[in-house]
Amino acid sequence: MIPERRGPSTGAAALSGAAFGAAAVFLGAGVVAGDWPTGWAAVVCALVLTAVGVTVRAAAGRTAATRDSGGGPSPDKTDTVTGPAASGRSSFVAAVVVWAVAVLAAGIWAATSGDDDERDGGGTAKGRPSASAQSSTSARPTAASSLDAAPAVPWTVPAVGQKYDEGVGSWGLGPTVAQGRIDGLFAYDAAEGSVRWSVPAPTREALCAISPDTEEGIGLIAHGRHEKPCATLLAVRTSDGKVMWQRKLGGTGLVGNALAVGGTTAVTAEDGTVRARSTESGEQRWQRTAPKGCLPLALDADATRTLLVEQCGKGARLLALDTRTGTQRWSRDLPVESTATASVVSVAPAVVAVDEADARGTHAFLGFDDKGAPTVSVPLSGPEGVLSAPEGVGDGRAVRPLVRDGLLVTFAERNSMVPDRIVAYSLKDGRKAWAHDDERQTMALAAEPDGRVAYLGSDASVTLLDPATGRTATVLKPDTAELPPISIAPELLPVPGGHVVLNQINMQAEPSAFALR
Repeated sequence: MIPERRGPSTGAAALSGAAFGAAAVFLGAGVVAGDWPTGWAAVVCALVLTAVGVTVRAAAGRTAATRDSGGGPSPDKTDTVTGPAASGRSSFVAAVVVWAVAVLAAGIWAATSGDDDERDGGGTAKGRPSASAQSSTSARPTAASSLDAAPAVPWTVPAVGQKYDEGVGSWGLGPTVAQGRIDGLFAYDAAEGSVRWSVPAPTREALCAISPDTEEGIGLIAHGRHEKPCATLLAVRTSDGKVMWQRKLGGTGLVGNALAVGGTTAVTAEDGTVRARSTESGEQRWQRTAPKGCLPLALDADATRTLLVEQCGKGARLLALDTRTGTQRWSRDLPVESTATASVVSVAPAVVAVDEADARGTHAFLGFDDKGAPTVSVPLSGPEGVLSAPEGVGDGRAVRPLVRDGLLVTFAERNSMVPDRIVAYSLKDGRKAWAHDDERQTMALAAEPDGRVAYLGSDASVTLLDPATGRTATVLKPDTAELPPISIAPELLPVPGGHVVLNQINMQAEPSAFALR
């Protein structure tokens, strides 16, 4: 018996089946993805399918020749081959040639596919991540020389303290920002987020007050024990965090957040008395004891003038004092006939916010000229909505309004319980100068160094407005998929190359601070 021969036809058929299946899967995937093979990929697919067809043809011819010869070698010893055998051999040779061409085309495709992937037909980069993808993957704390070269969120400071812990304020110091946290005063490098210096609060004491601003490189802070007066006052040098001096206050300690720096003078309202000290040495320069029946409510100061709001019985008044000497310049009775809360919004021009207990009383921003004569009254609630005022004054969001270029700029709450409008009022006649609406919640307000008005949106965007018209000048939207959460009471501080957001209330372990490019 002559054994059965399994020649090239069987292997070729198996190889053809595998190749045909691979090609079919490749083409099928292209159809499902909605993208047919093009270029060298299409040429290779066509050659593979052709080679498969020729190979199948060769295998069929070889099988037929074997069957016709009885399954063994042909008894014909001559070199002339005819019939099915000749056809099968020709088809097999053709299959080998087509397969060789297909392999060559595949090699060329592989060698040139890198260039094809780099550019599509329109000249757009395809093989590299987009700018947004790059910024998203690199949005981690980095040590950058400036925010201009950093990713969208170059750094974050982790949450500090317990839930509902609340900070007391902040200072923008150019390339540094200082945050008044419950555990002390911490200054961050605006470019990289590292702590440049700190003034930690003593054990079992919390930071309880901070001056609205700094002058001549010095600011004021205060801290106190749990359920005790805010009674330790410190002057801090902002260049390096050095404590210039410290004083223990007697009696009931500070009145609210009534501390300010005007030039080289530190002014505080404490235990019924207004005191002024040297910011360098802490030496007392003057004091003014409140008249009988009167108590300080609020104050602020600049280098030449200190504004003081006093409650006297059921009335209230605004006084202007010389910051250097304490001499009274003028006094003006306020339209108040019941217990009130108040805040000094601006020293020059003089603007205060007053909210009294009488529902039919005064609830407004009040403006005065340099001699104390009333100029404007802007209701805290009116046609534009509920206006935001400093903490403790009114029913709106706690925000310190901006006063610049003859305008009072603040947030307004209209149909919801959150502000979504920025509105400006003239300090000449109290009329609305402009309003800017936003579909998002407006979270924090700031003054840009170039005079524009900036506000933080709930999506971490920063919008810059023309201060004269309220029209959008620029919208700065972080180009990253993941953004740090914003708490319910953030502060926005402009810094070189970007902004820093301070989360002043710890609600859900939000970062204490983060930067936006």
